[in-house]
Amino acid sequence: MSASTATTHDIMVNGITLRVATWGRFTTPERAVILVHGITASSRTWAEFGPLLAARGWYAIAPDLRGRGMSEKPPHGYGLPYHVNDLLSLADHFNLSAINYVGHSLGALIGFFLAAIHPPRVGKLVLVDAGGNLPPDTGKAIGKALARLGTPYPSFDAYWNAMRAPWMTPDEAFWREYYRYDIETYPDNTVLCRVPRAVIVEEVAANAAIRLEMLSEMVQSPTLIARATVGMLAPDRGLLLPREEAERLLRVIPASRLIEVPDANHYTVVLVDAFTDVCIAFLEE
Repeated sequence: MSASTATTHDIMVNGITLRVATWGRFTTPERAVILVHGITASSRTWAEFGPLLAARGWYAIAPDLRGRGMSEKPPHGYGLPYHVNDLLSLADHFNLSAINYVGHSLGALIGFFLAAIHPPRVGKLVLVDAGGNLPPDTGKAIGKALARLGTPYPSFDAYWNAMRAPWMTPDEAFWREYYRYDIETYPDNTVLCRVPRAVIVEEVAANAAIRLEMLSEMVQSPTLIARATVGMLAPDRGLLLPREEAERLLRVIPASRLIEVPDANHYTVVLVDAFTDVCIAFLEE
């Protein structure tokens, strides 16, 4: 099998089944890394980065979080502690005593919780475009991703046309497959996003009750902070990790460093060489 082709696994953790994509071949726990996606996303977030890691000899493990993608969707049980519990159980499945961790958006917040509450279980930590203090325009910045939840579309093409945006070029083929993975198709060809709206409502409410800024102050792992520099609402608006928050993280996380990724927004940041090359180099130090 090509290193660019994901192997899929259905793994039972904490009474539910997670769909997990992996790239590469497992050699040692130190050469494994868990990749965690954002709030309404899936393991498809890492469909380009996973093969890059595999080509460097890494075993990349990317779950669909509970309630997302092809993973099970229990009626309740969402928020950072639930995801961390699932990821610890997933690490145990792969015999990883310490987790090398890359998290994007919500995945970064999950990384804060994991590293703060379970410091012995985290090796290298990469936090991509999210901080402990979320800007007030965060909901508006990811509004299109949220608006699709629970909304039926007459066809996949109609869904794709609603989701596509100018910033997706030249990676439009990647984004089309990203959204194709995202949908359930019904007998009349209508489609619906796999993520139930109730999942995200509970997720947002549960996480709002957690002092995220305090979690970041408890992180001791070697940490790479990656910040997208192009906003989702305008070039300088809709930044989910503003410079001032990134600089605060640098001050409070002892062994941290910051990369500001040029010409990348909140979604494209995980695709560009300016991020992937630095991330792999950091993991390999």
